[in-house]
Amino acid sequence: MKGLESWVEFVYVDAPSLSSGDFGWWHAVPTQSSTQQADLGVGKRAMHYEGWERTRDWAISVFNQQGPFDGVFGFSQGAALTSLLVGMRSPDGRATPERPLSFDFAMMVGGFISNDPRHAPLYQSTDSFALPSLHLIGRSDFVVATEDSRALAARFKTPLVLEHDAGHIIASGSEVRVPMLKFLEEMARRRGSVRPDQPNERKTESAGLRPGPTVPAGPIEVPLWPGHPHPSMTVFFPEGHQHSKPVPAMLVFQGGGYSTPFGSGGGSAEWAASHGMVGVRVEYGTRSSRASYPANYAYAARAMRLVRHRAAEWGVDSERIGVMGYSAGGHLASLLSTQPVLYVAPNDDLARHVSARPNLIVLAYPLISFVEQYSPGAFVGSVENFFGREDISEGLRRQFSNELHVSPGHPPVFLWTTDDDALVPSTHSKLFAEACRRANVPAVFKLYPRGPHGMGLALAQRSEVGEWTTLLLEWLKERWGQL
Repeated sequence: MKGLESWVEFVYVDAPSLSSGDFGWWHAVPTQSSTQQADLGVGKRAMHYEGWERTRDWAISVFNQQGPFDGVFGFSQGAALTSLLVGMRSPDGRATPERPLSFDFAMMVGGFISNDPRHAPLYQSTDSFALPSLHLIGRSDFVVATEDSRALAARFKTPLVLEHDAGHIIASGSEVRVPMLKFLEEMARRRGSVRPDQPNERKTESAGLRPGPTVPAGPIEVPLWPGHPHPSMTVFFPEGHQHSKPVPAMLVFQGGGYSTPFGSGGGSAEWAASHGMVGVRVEYGTRSSRASYPANYAYAARAMRLVRHRAAEWGVDSERIGVMGYSAGGHLASLLSTQPVLYVAPNDDLARHVSARPNLIVLAYPLISFVEQYSPGAFVGSVENFFGREDISEGLRRQFSNELHVSPGHPPVFLWTTDDDALVPSTHSKLFAEACRRANVPAVFKLYPRGPHGMGLALAQRSEVGEWTTLLLEWLKERWGQL
């Protein structure tokens, strides 16, 4: 949601769930009497959603107590719930027992139609679905099939469908960001509340041009290779930044299982800029862009070399350039730090005289090993996405398992994860931390007891995990001095 605050105020709500005493709205089972474990509920077979009545009452109370709201937004199961709220919407704004809600637009990401027969009448209310709607759909979505999301969009009278090549995420690339902003702007205009503090247009820098003598005030888009707009990196500068005092830079490799470069960790480059660094969000190669190894590695190395090469122009201290990697982005970051010359792209004109090794790395719940505990599971797809194929030898897995390549002289490491991460086991981080210890590499390792995979900056977390960015800033000041 970073950057959308100029157009919309978000109110985050917690639907009834197991943690609050029962399964709440989403406990999908084949029949009402079934004892089967909860299911996502996507597909053609009829399902029964236990707790729906309670959730319906809850939704009405949220609108009555915290509203009025102009629109609703949902992701995945939340998008399915959003569509049911649309079915409960009164077209003329006059609440009735059957249509108790009132709002003007809906936004859904990775959504699907509820298959509970009790919900069928809600989808038949065509006048309720005659409202502006935006649907964000990933062509590589393996959780909710693309056709299921398209079927949901087809229920709306005039849906705006934005498709991207990534998977089951809230994509933030410019191909969806720009039309999403335009959609919100149009909703604000209809409401008569266009705000004067509209977001600034992002400047795009052509590959062959160099900035003038002053540091740019706003973010710039910098292609990694001359003559090609993508892949690129987005550079964010601290407020009031000048050349007179070079500052550190932090490149950000977001997560996404090597199916997208814009998974968890969104907003980290902007966060770095807000704390006195030049933040750089890197678009690296993934399955969605059909850029598996060695292209994905080459993009990451090129980004590091390019920032170091242009350090003087951007007011960056070339000896204080770090990489922050989340999940699969953590694998790429640690691959770059452990093996900075693993592959050199023939067209990388900077490779001969500019190092691709970062001065330090920050790893958040990283994928580290392609070998340890390799078995059918969530991170198997990351390995196959990285190589772009399934037939991967054990020798190749070992070559790209970063815990096996930590050596003395490796840059300092800040590393954290949670012990109950169900997607990338904490074993990965433990292996890397132990490898750093054996090689006498300065490392801070924080193992938090609880927390789901993909929390990113976790700034809103009330648990212990929410402190990790504060600890990181303290650690960066110890390594780099005042930011």
